[in-house]
Amino acid sequence: MKALNIILMSLLMTSVQAALPPSYQNTKDLDVMVGFIKSHPEVAEKLRNIDLDRYIIHYGDDCKAEFIRQMIDRPDGWVGPAEPLELKSNGCKPE
Repeated sequence: MKALNIILMSLLMTSVQAALPPSYQNTKDLDVMVGFIKSHPEVAEKLRNIDLDRYIIHYGDDCKAEFIRQMIDRPDGWVGPAEPLELKSNGCKPE
């Protein structure tokens, strides 16, 4: 019986992969984007929306700040937050 419990525990431990809840990563990403807005009054003044799916802040007339996340190879089974968002570009389309 003890051997069976050990085998079952081993199977459960190897088949379960821990992952951070999406809400944790979304909160970190949103903090970066809101921090950008707070540090740029012209963006805050003309803010239209925050697209958390595409990491884009829309403001003013056809202006946007785009963010990206660097992808880093991680070892198999690695669990933890993704790299933080970084500003890719910020500006308005010329008229």
